[in-house]
Amino acid sequence: MERLTTNKKVSEMEMVELAHNCCYEDEEHNARYRDFEMEMDARDFAINLMVTLTKDELPLDKTEFDEEILDNLTIDPFSDVRGLIAVFYRNLWAMADLREKLKCYEDAEEQGLLIRLPCKVGDHIYIIKPYGIEEASITGISEADDIDCFCFEVYIDPDYHEIIALEEFNDTWFLSREEAEAKLKEMEGRAQ
Repeated sequence: MERLTTNKKVSEMEMVELAHNCCYEDEEHNARYRDFEMEMDARDFAINLMVTLTKDELPLDKTEFDEEILDNLTIDPFSDVRGLIAVFYRNLWAMADLREKLKCYEDAEEQGLLIRLPCKVGDHIYIIKPYGIEEASITGISEADDIDCFCFEVYIDPDYHEIIALEEFNDTWFLSREEAEAKLKEMEGRAQ
């Protein structure tokens, strides 16, 4: 998947890159906003908008301002600019928070630490057995202690369960009966 977050300087970003990275968190986890013309704390941005557009005197204390913004979220943003600024400020810090979480996932993916599993708990799978194909249900997923792989606990019927390894996916177990049948025919063809 194409990476959306970047640590580039604003001057090195294209418009779409900046759109995905215009809100971010600094080292103290404060939401910040940046574009090609400015970079500032998101709270300061909201304060400046409020003072400029409403001419209100606002509390300078961060906690008091945040309480004011929280109250302003109840104001209709179509009828009063205070409500619109409150929504805008909330979205700035939400975007910053989401960008940082996405960045962590993208970093993990680049380092090979993010695993995409082919199925989830509750999915039905099809296992090739010596006597044919068995349908099973994934009831658990865990990391194996003794081998370096992920394991799936599957129930074939209410009284029988077994553990299968992720590395056997598309070799001995499949997501569809058709895939399992095709593999079984291929295996039988090689055996002859």
